[in-house]
This record gives sequence, C-alpha cells and structure tokens, in this order.
Amino acid sequence: MDDRRQVAGIVRDYLARQRISREEFAFRTRLGRSTVDKLLVGLFSERTLAMVEGTTGLVLRGPVAAPVLSEAPTPAGDDDAGPSIAVLPFTFMGDSGQDWLADGISEDITTDLARLRWLFVIARNSTFTYKGRAVDVRQVARDLGVRYVLEGSVRVAGGLMRVTGQLVDAGTGRHIWAERYDRALSDIFAVQDEITRHVVAAIEPHLYAEEGYRAAARPTANLSAWGLAVRAMRLISRVGQAQNEEARALLSQAIAVEPGYARAHALLAWAAWWAALCYWWPDNAEGYRIAARQAAQAVTLDPAEPWARMTHGICLSSGRQHEAGLAELHAALDLNPCFALGRTLYGWGLLRAGRMEEAVDETGLALRMSPMDSFAGIYTAIHGLALLGSRRFEDALPHLRASVAAFTAYLGHYNTLISCCGHLGRIEEAQGYIAARNGMGAAIRVGLLRRNLAGFAHAEVFCEGLVKAGVPE
Repeated sequence: MDDRRQVAGIVRDYLARQRISREEFAFRTRLGRSTVDKLLVGLFSERTLAMVEGTTGLVLRGPVAAPVLSEAPTPAGDDDAGPSIAVLPFTFMGDSGQDWLADGISEDITTDLARLRWLFVIARNSTFTYKGRAVDVRQVARDLGVRYVLEGSVRVAGGLMRVTGQLVDAGTGRHIWAERYDRALSDIFAVQDEITRHVVAAIEPHLYAEEGYRAAARPTANLSAWGLAVRAMRLISRVGQAQNEEARALLSQAIAVEPGYARAHALLAWAAWWAALCYWWPDNAEGYRIAARQAAQAVTLDPAEPWARMTHGICLSSGRQHEAGLAELHAALDLNPCFALGRTLYGWGLLRAGRMEEAVDETGLALRMSPMDSFAGIYTAIHGLALLGSRRFEDALPHLRASVAAFTAYLGHYNTLISCCGHLGRIEEAQGYIAARNGMGAAIRVGLLRRNLAGFAHAEVFCEGLVKAGVPE
C-alpha cells in the first residue's frame, strides 16, 4: 500500500508541476476520468501504469523513481501529444502600407499563447511563410503537425478597426470558435487579449476554468512605439543587411518615443548582435558591445521579456561566460517555452559549454517548433553544428548543406559545412565550398578560426575537420 501511495504521490506531483488538470491528464493518457481519480488515490492496474509511463515519461513500475519532466510542451505529431496550434498571419483588408497592424496582432497572439507551457505553438516565422496565400487549414495543419489553426483578418477605416478571428479544428475543418470585434484602433491590445482568452478557453476549457488565463502585461500602451517595433520585427526576419539597418533605425525611433519600452531595446540588441555576427558593422567589436549594452538595459527594464533574456544570454555566451549565458538563455525559455529562436540559441550556448547531446536535443526541438522557417539557415546551421560537435557527421551534413542554401552570403555557414565534409572525407565537395566561400570574402584559414573559437568546447573538432578538408593554416 505504501508503494501505491508513493505512485499516486508522484502522479499528483506531476500534475502540479506541469500545471495540468485531471481532465487534461485523462485526455493525454487516454484514460477515463474515473480511472485517473482512482490512480490518484492509489488504485490502479499494470495497464494503467504502462499507459501513464508511455505518455509522461514517469517511472512508476519497479523501484519507484522520481518523475521525468520535460522542459517544453510535447510536439503534436500524433494523437497522444498535447494540444498544438499555429497562428496564421492575419489578413489585412485594405492599404498594404498598414498591413503591419495585422502582423502585429498575429505576432502578439502567438507570443501570448506560447507562454502557456501546456500548449505547443509553432513559431511565427514558420507560420508567416503562408502570408498572402490562399491556404487550406487542414493542409497547413499537416505541414506543421498541429491540431488547431487560428486565422483572422483586420480592416481599418479612419480611427476604427474590425478584427475577426476563427479557431479551426484542423482534423475535421470544423470551426470551434469565431468572433468579430469592432473597436477603436486604440483598443488593439484589448482585442488581442480577448482573442487569446477565447482561443485558450476553446482549446482547454478545463484548464481555463481551473487555472484561469491572464494575458501578459502589455509592455507598452503606446501604439506608435508598438507599431515601430512590429515593423522592425518584420525587417529583422528578412535577414539582409539593408533590412537590418532599417530595423535598427525604426527601433531607435521607438525608444525615442518610449524610452522604457523593453521589447524595443531587446530587438535593437538582437539586430545589433546579428549585424556583428554577419560582419555588417564598420567596427565589429563595437557592434557586439552595443548589443550587450542594449540587452542588459532591456533586462533591467523588464526581466520578463524573452527577447531581452535571450539576447543578453547569447552576448554572455559569446563572451565565454558560459554559465551566466546559459542561465539567461534558459530564463528566456522559462518565459516562453515555444520560443524557437531562443531554443536554438540555448542549444548553441550548450554546445559552446561542452554539453553536446543536450545541444543536439534543444536545437532539434527548435526545428520542430519552426519547421518552415529558414531564417538565414540558423536553425539548420546550429543543429548541424551541434551534431558536428557530437561527431555525428553524417547526420550533420544535410542540415549544414541546407543552411548554406538558405543564406548563401554568410561565410560562417560555409566554414561549418567545410569542416563536416573534411571529417567525412568528402574532399572534392569541401574544395568546391572553399572556392565558393573564398570568392565572397577573405580566404578561410584554420589559424584565424582557431583563435575565433578559442574558449568554445567544439573548437577542436571544428578545426580538425578544416585541416582534413585541406584548409591552410
């Protein structure tokens, strides 16, 4: 009986720490509610324990062990997975010059939903690949591996707006919830919160009833500053140097309008860091310093801003402050478990710190969260780099090839691919990449990369591959 009570206690602890209701637990495990009620008081069969173990990762049979708790929601690739959703970019009905309003609404709803640990949310850069396209939501769901799709539209006339939203069960095509809002443009944040609340209520009625839903506190009530940041986000996602410079200008304007707007500081830090990574600053070291300064300021203004914690963390990681960097990167994921870019950078930080297999897991999960997003090949590049760091060269190769195809102008992607080819003995292929890379910038040299990677755990295997590929010292 003591063992049965211990099993029941582990399950109750799992529910509390995962913050899920009995009804949701019954749904995930395919057990009836009465069976779950009995389990929680120590009455169960071997079959019940097997089903719970298979779904949750708990160890309940044999010597009773502590629960295995995941750090993020379970991907929704099959019927046993938890609820999952993709928020399609809302359609703007009118002058395309104002379509950033619809993008901003889609972005903020995605962010609010992604803060819920029980809900798997596809990253915005993947869903935005469907922008401007007529789509079948059932096909979208199959492409992205989700159960629900949220779509909507925005129309603006004068100082008024009309926002519609529809939540669709992608398996059946059935509309679960639909609503229309006619409001003043200044009420845009309230409308976003209302849509998010209704979506949460429709997907998880029991969780909504038992835990309630509270929208994240709005970082700004200033529509002008918010709009500038939304437009900057669109530009940052396009990756190029001209877009990056324009984004930084817009974010500087947003900060001038509202100096305490943490999201604007955080996005400016990210844009500056990315520009430094791509060698777009006249003085690259100064670019990294600006990024670190802006990120630290953003964290000071709002410690609950995921972009701030992520960028602060990657700045610390780049400065070889591995433990401090990982703490910040992990904090970003605590705030937003479905932050795909944040998870990729956390994996990068783990790789640099020598935690190779964890890096592979995290970067692989980020690819699942944003399966349609090339974003300069960073998702495939860092996952491939993590696999290379783990000496899984065959697995790394297709990801590294994909990263070069996604951002052909970035020399760093070539460097990793050349190293991988060297390890695999694909010397002719490596030489082709060396020639292509050297035609775009300063010739690749092992000694320079060895210095640049000093203090990172994957430096040795990286440079070893370059030598095998025939890269000169």
